[in-house]
Amino acid sequence: MNRRHRDILNLILNTEDYITGNELAKLCNVTLRTIRRDIKKINETLKEYDSQITSSLKKGYFLNKKSKNVLKESNLIRKVLDYEYIIEVPNSPLDRQIYILLKLTTKKHISLEELEKTLYVSEATVNNDVALMNKWLKSNLKLRIGYSLNKGFTLKANEIEKRNIISWVLAIRLNISSVLKYWNYLFDDKDVISKARAIYQLVNTETKKYGYCLSGHSAQLLCYEILVAIKRSNLGFNLNSFHDTKDKLIPIMAAIREKLEMKLNVNLPETDWLNLEQCFKSKQFLHGTDIKNVETKETAFIVDKFFLTLKEEFNINLSAKPDNRYKLILYVAPMINRLKYMHCIPNSIDKKIIETYKTEFKMAIELKYIIKEKLKLDIKMIDLAYITMHLVSMCGLWKYKFNTIIVCDYDESILSFIKDKIKDCFGEKLKITRFYDYQEFMYEEKEKLKEVELIITTSTIADITDIPFIRINPEIEQNDLDMIKEYLDTYKKR
Repeated sequence: MNRRHRDILNLILNTEDYITGNELAKLCNVTLRTIRRDIKKINETLKEYDSQITSSLKKGYFLNKKSKNVLKESNLIRKVLDYEYIIEVPNSPLDRQIYILLKLTTKKHISLEELEKTLYVSEATVNNDVALMNKWLKSNLKLRIGYSLNKGFTLKANEIEKRNIISWVLAIRLNISSVLKYWNYLFDDKDVISKARAIYQLVNTETKKYGYCLSGHSAQLLCYEILVAIKRSNLGFNLNSFHDTKDKLIPIMAAIREKLEMKLNVNLPETDWLNLEQCFKSKQFLHGTDIKNVETKETAFIVDKFFLTLKEEFNINLSAKPDNRYKLILYVAPMINRLKYMHCIPNSIDKKIIETYKTEFKMAIELKYIIKEKLKLDIKMIDLAYITMHLVSMCGLWKYKFNTIIVCDYDESILSFIKDKIKDCFGEKLKITRFYDYQEFMYEEKEKLKEVELIITTSTIADITDIPFIRINPEIEQNDLDMIKEYLDTYKKR
């Protein structure tokens, strides 16, 4: 079963009724004939599970309740992680570019001829891929790929910068298939997910014990960064010259180090942990984090000046509500660290959100000026989008009240935004009782979910629960609201 087969099966599994062949063809960007051929091959795989996709000439394709239950219980979607997809030759422009970039983090030089031969592409294609990678590197990390006629391509970066590049690439797509593929590019190794899950449980426990609440994607990325450090250290790529070993680890990182070295029987150098500490400080933290753990003097100064500027320029007093200051410091502190060390943001949201909330974006720009003046750092557009979302929530466009279980791996601004938007549209019909990130929900005891009737989620959870759910975009578009409304109207009629 290849990647497209799994996508098709996932789409049918997540559809309450029928889905037409034309809809599948459009979503998978293939012809109707290809969909018919794929369905036939998928059904051959499903035979051993005593299940099949049924079809109707007028309605389309469908999995009955029995087949859906069998597939969920057998965990088929997760078992079929496309071995062929992981080891196949990169064939899309993005995969080719990432392949070249990741290979250059482990090899000093790669010749043009080697890339042509390995990727089955022309010299012009390789040069175009490298040009696009250089544009991306310059924009995000101020780095570049160089070229020599004698030696070929080389990445102009030190070890810290190379590890940072790997983090950026892994953060682009944190889904399992992509991580496995990129991990294979890096280390010719496919055993990463089970190790990452083991580390996640440890990181999740220790961070909460020490008063930190990481967003789901942040915790996930930190686990991969730890595994990258272990791998590269074992390969002889060390950080000895990049950190002052007199520096001491903060308590949370010292605790993670102690537990991890005991659990995995590894012994990373002090410099690796100091670098991982900076990665940790750049992550996104959620409500519940002890503000003393993240607040710095410069962060407090910047946030307080920002609130004062908003009061003077926009006649809005956001400092009157202490929770506003708490939330903004929670975001701005790691943002400043990301800007200083050029770290990536684990969760991406649509930057076009600034076009929807123009007033709040105009207010967010004031923070950009303050940081530029104080720290000589430039806020990226993605951070301005997040600050805009914070301001949308703070300015009272929606009131706060929990209405239903929400599964979401994004940061506090998105959690608040989703909660508030749902309350504004469906406050009389829904009651949010708790937020989960994906991993927490996956490992939650069934008894604690007994009373749950509906889940609103930014992740696909069809293969881990029988509870009705609606999948939405983190920015909540109109079609997301329409899906919720349609479900509630249908439920009411029943």
